[in-house]
Amino acid sequence: MMKKKILYSVLIVLLVSFVLAAYNAFNGNPVSKKLSQTALEHYLTDRYPEKDLRIDSGLYNFKFSEYVFEVTDTGDQKRKDPYLFSLRGFVQPEVHTDGIYEENLNEPLMERLGEEAGKEIKTFLSKSINHLKDVDVHVEVLKGKLKEDAKWEKSLRLERPMEIHILLDAANADRKDVYKTAQKIQRLLNEERYDYESVTINANIFEGEDIKDDETGYVKYSTFFEKNTDTRLKDVEELNE
Repeated sequence: MMKKKILYSVLIVLLVSFVLAAYNAFNGNPVSKKLSQTALEHYLTDRYPEKDLRIDSGLYNFKFSEYVFEVTDTGDQKRKDPYLFSLRGFVQPEVHTDGIYEENLNEPLMERLGEEAGKEIKTFLSKSINHLKDVDVHVEVLKGKLKEDAKWEKSLRLERPMEIHILLDAANADRKDVYKTAQKIQRLLNEERYDYESVTINANIFEGEDIKDDETGYVKYSTFFEKNTDTRLKDVEELNE
């Protein structure tokens, strides 16, 4: 009889734990929400001391495991819509998206400078990297920080290091070939002192009966590295096996 009671107690504890874990996964919890709100308060005070900002409602987005808060600029009577901020992390939540920052990005200038940077890097890498198909670059510039006719150059002061996406032709290549190419690309970019945050590399197949788009093909290998991290063979993922 005692064993049955113990078994029932264990089952109840497991069931309750499962329910709480499931609820937390889809709805968050009061503790993590409070930690996120406190972290956001500190962030707003440090980042925008000149603004009168009020944190309003906050919801948990289970898809991205983040809290999303509406923030109202009470000092701007002309603005009706709140800014959206998201935070990720349970013990030490950090701001992932900043609605004020994103709304003040100069997207037309960013797009043009990104295209110019991509062309420059592609020309540079093509001298040493075989089967290089394309280079896309994402840069971030706030409105008013650069002249509208600014031209791309490595010395430009951007809001953050650029993100680079590189497309390779994977014909006759294996995981080790892609790994070695990634190592070489990282070395070349660092030697030329490009200020980048991360590089994503897709090695695609462009020929075959199943290819519908000759420009992009399909991804065979994919890898990723940051500027000051070592590239590793195990980080090269093989897809469409």
